[in-house]
Amino acid sequence: MPSRRRIQTRLAPVLSIALTLVAPSGVAAQSDVAFPPEVYAGRRARLMERLQGPVVVPGEYMIRHEGVKKQDPNFAYLTGVESPYAILVLVPRPGSPAREVLFLPESRQFAGAQYPYQDQRLAGAAWNRMIRRLSPGAEAQAATGIGETYALSELSARLPSIVGDAPRVYFARDTEALYAPDGLERPLSVRQQLEASVARLLGGRELRDATPAIERLRVIKDRWEIEALRRAAAISAEGLIEVLRRLRPGMNDLEVAGIMEWTWKRLGSPRPAFSPIVASGSDAISLFTIRSENYNSVNRVARDGDLVFIDYGAAEWAMYGSDVCRTYPASGHFTDEQRRLYEIVLEAQEAAIAAVRPGVTILDVIRAAAGVYRAHGLEEREDIDLMGVEHVWGVMPSPTHYLAREGGLTRYTAVGGLGVRDIGHHVGLEATDGRDYSTPLEPGMVFTVEPKLYVPDLDVAIMIEDVVLVTEDGSENLSARAPKSVEDIERAMSEARSANPGPTGERR
Repeated sequence: MPSRRRIQTRLAPVLSIALTLVAPSGVAAQSDVAFPPEVYAGRRARLMERLQGPVVVPGEYMIRHEGVKKQDPNFAYLTGVESPYAILVLVPRPGSPAREVLFLPESRQFAGAQYPYQDQRLAGAAWNRMIRRLSPGAEAQAATGIGETYALSELSARLPSIVGDAPRVYFARDTEALYAPDGLERPLSVRQQLEASVARLLGGRELRDATPAIERLRVIKDRWEIEALRRAAAISAEGLIEVLRRLRPGMNDLEVAGIMEWTWKRLGSPRPAFSPIVASGSDAISLFTIRSENYNSVNRVARDGDLVFIDYGAAEWAMYGSDVCRTYPASGHFTDEQRRLYEIVLEAQEAAIAAVRPGVTILDVIRAAAGVYRAHGLEEREDIDLMGVEHVWGVMPSPTHYLAREGGLTRYTAVGGLGVRDIGHHVGLEATDGRDYSTPLEPGMVFTVEPKLYVPDLDVAIMIEDVVLVTEDGSENLSARAPKSVEDIERAMSEARSANPGPTGERR
């Protein structure tokens, strides 16, 4: 059944309508992932040019995760394959194309059986057939453009001869350090266990990390990726516009997230790029990385006079994500002080976006935003000695770090709480595709511009975030459709309420 075993329907027909947002009914079925095989072949060839040695790239161990996981982004970038636990091996051959080998699960390997198979013929019943899974053979080779496919069970027997006598082998490493209490050995992820097994199998060879080289390739998006990102951002913007129409005091923040998700799905996006980040009033002062510890981290009723912080413009399209934030007044109007602060953040964002063009560094973009904060006298507000721990503002990007101290980029990890918050991050197969700003900006880079302010005494948190593409002569704001000026926000909310006012206090 080729239609069930294909890699995926090619995306080109979908992209031909990428800028046309469809009506609520009649959303066409769509491809989830795949671009034409030659797109992935070009990526693999560029990786081989960089590494000049055999490379092993494992896929994600997705078994029985109920659709929560998606394919490992580095593996997906190089293959477009969804099949669980697949493994790609590339071996350069001087003067010839690299040898490409794909190890795949066999037909029903790992499948979640829900029937006692005393009669093995039932495994082939219509309700037991695999969806979009590839198995070793000619069909998988044709779908992927990869010349050799073998069963996963053959990996250990074949890998040594495939890599030959190469003195070093690259492995797409998982560098995450998992926590263990003092006195216990550090636990390993599935990927780290696999790496250790491969190292033993190839005994004596040097094993190097391929992940930085793959992620560096992913920083520059091709036309297929840009169209997917543009579509994801457009759908995300529509979700935020729908919130503008519906937001009222008395609405739970979780309901705001639901309005956006409903909008995305009616426009064909299958899933969000990350979990909801919606917080009103005092809840928004707590950083989302802290709030996300809680099972129900989005759960406050917005009150009249609150600002609602919506960092959930996060629809996906064809596995590519988005990350758009807007801050809206629950009442439909900003107070004078909220407006003053909001317009400072907007001015900082516009200054940063205006600085984006090929050849500049991300530090130039960051300092453009920080300069606006300094011009408005906010630098002293981030001085903890002056303000006190309960009253100090969160000013991001920090003028003190980036301007007064001429600080550079720092190692940043949300979980570890390390680094000084900068202006944004790359966006691609992951909503946070990384923060590799080691080179000047180039056409094809896509990243967020997201200055923000946290003002504890006023219960005000403001962030304005857009997804920005670096073009040949400047930039394109992929999420510009979502209103962000005070005038546009208040006008849209006023028009919606005029059309459907409802009695006082009623949520409509």
